[in-house]
Amino acid sequence: MPLRTYLYNRFSAQKFRLNGIMPSVNLPSKENLRQFFSDHILLNDDQLPPKVDLRPDMTPVENQSKIGSCTANSLAGAYEYLMKKATGSYVDVSRLFIYYNGRFKKDPNAPITDNGCSMTKAIEALEEYGTCFESVWPYNISSVNVKPSDEAYEQAKDYQITEALKININLSEMKACLAQGFPFAFGLRLYKTFDKAAATGVVPMPNETEQGRTEHGRHAMLAVGYSDQSRAFIVRNSWGENWGDKGYCYIPYDYLTNSDLCFDAWTIRQVENDDLGHDYWDHDDPIDYQMKALDVDDNDDDHEIQEVDEDDESDESERENRGRGHGRGRGRGRGRGRGRERRHGGSSASSSGSDD
Repeated sequence: MPLRTYLYNRFSAQKFRLNGIMPSVNLPSKENLRQFFSDHILLNDDQLPPKVDLRPDMTPVENQSKIGSCTANSLAGAYEYLMKKATGSYVDVSRLFIYYNGRFKKDPNAPITDNGCSMTKAIEALEEYGTCFESVWPYNISSVNVKPSDEAYEQAKDYQITEALKININLSEMKACLAQGFPFAFGLRLYKTFDKAAATGVVPMPNETEQGRTEHGRHAMLAVGYSDQSRAFIVRNSWGENWGDKGYCYIPYDYLTNSDLCFDAWTIRQVENDDLGHDYWDHDDPIDYQMKALDVDDNDDDHEIQEVDEDDESDESERENRGRGHGRGRGRGRGRGRGRERRHGGSSASSSGSDD
C-alpha cells in the first residue's frame, strides 16, 4: 500500500494530508506559462502599502479531506478569485478536475494515483484543459483517480488560464504581487509545530533544530495578503473553515522567504493585466496577528507527523462495492482508511520526490 503522510494532533485526533505537492523540476514548456513576475513589477518597496488583504474577494475556503489535492485546491482558489474580480460573480470550480489533469500531464501513459502533483503540471493543465464547475465534476474523493466526464472537459474549455508567472522567493517580489492584486500559490515544507495554527491561525517559525529534522511534509497553499505589523503573510489553506482563522493562517515573512522551506511560488492570470487595483490596501494595519497565539496554551507533544500505509480512496471504494455485490457488507466507511500508522522515523515525508 502507498505510504501517506499526515500532520496529526493527538489532542483533537484530527489529521491533515501532506505531500500533495511535488517539487517542480522544469518550467512549463509554453512561453506564456514560463514568465517571471520580476518583469511585471509595477511597485518598488517605497510604494508598497503596509498591508494588503485580498480575503474579501476570495471564495469560501474548502476542505481537501484525506486526498493529496492541495496543489489543485490552491490554484482553484486563485482561479475563483480571478473570476470574481472579472465578473463580480462567485464560481465554484472543480478541484478534482485540476488534480486529475495535473497528474495526467506528468505522464499520460502512467496510472493515475493519489500521490500529489507539481505546481507546474497543474498550471499546464489549467492552460490546456481549463477547469469545469464542481457541480459538473464534484469533489467525491472516491473518484480521485477517475477521469472526468466528457461534459466536464467540454465545459472546461470556457474556463482556462492564459498566463502564469513564477515568483522568486523574495519578500519584495511577493509583496508586490499581492499589492498588484494577485494571490500566489506556493509549496511549503511543514513541521509538526505548524499544527499550532489550527487553533489561532498563527504559524510559528520552525527553529533550526526543527528544520534539521527529517520529520516534515510538503503542502501547497495560497498567499492572499500580508501585514508588515505582524511581519506575516495572510495565507488560505485547504483544511476547511474550522481550521485556523476561518480557514486562513498567518505565516512569518522569515518562513515564506526562506528558499530552503518555500518553493514553487506562482501566480496565474486569465487576461494580460499587471494590476487588478488597490481595493484592499490598508495604510493603517492596526492588527498584530501574532498576538492571537498568546491566548492559547499549547503543548508541543500534541503534534506529530505520521506516515500511514493506506490505499487510495478509489481502490477502497472498489473493494466496498465488491463486498456489497457478494453480500458480505464488510466495506469500511468512507474516509476512515485502512492502514498501519508509523511514528515518523522514516524518510518518506522528507523525501525530495519531484515531478517534471
